[in-house]
Amino acid sequence: MIKSLSISLPLLASFLTFSQAANAGDSSHYIGGTLGYGFHEFETEKYGQASFSDSVTFDLYYRHMVNDNFGIEVGGMSGSGGAFSILSDIWNDVKGLSYRGLRTTAYARLPLGISNSLYAKAGTAYQWVDYNVRQDKETVSVSETDNGFYGAIGWEFRFRNGLALNAEYQHVPMSNLTLRSYNFGINYPF
Repeated sequence: MIKSLSISLPLLASFLTFSQAANAGDSSHYIGGTLGYGFHEFETEKYGQASFSDSVTFDLYYRHMVNDNFGIEVGGMSGSGGAFSILSDIWNDVKGLSYRGLRTTAYARLPLGISNSLYAKAGTAYQWVDYNVRQDKETVSVSETDNGFYGAIGWEFRFRNGLALNAEYQHVPMSNLTLRSYNFGINYPF
């Protein structure tokens, strides 16, 4: 019994792995995420600005492909201060800036070969922005919302099992907050 189980489990695992690899290209549903580093500029009429600061960014998304080259994505993104934010907080009125929000985009890809492709994303972003401001010797915490354009361009390499690695540049200019980041990510069909 144990011997047949020890033979059956590896065979079952191999079958599931190869059947998933065979069907990975047929799926129109993808889940993915990116991690990156970039810069943000923020300005508000009431409290001032954080004109040059850095941030660590995170993006998690779901993509539905309408056909082989076009799809729709919905996702969430967030970011907060990086290494240089400590220095920029000294000179700027706005300190400790962080953001989190939602985005929806159209997705288009240009295949360069079987495994390689270039892609672009364009849509809208809605962010909740939190920061601190020093006023009259007191620190005031402020929360605001912001919305605007979301855009990204990138390169993707997809393995036979469906797993893909990508590198992209994101540009998100909104009313008060502008984000620019370089991200590395992963996505997988299901």
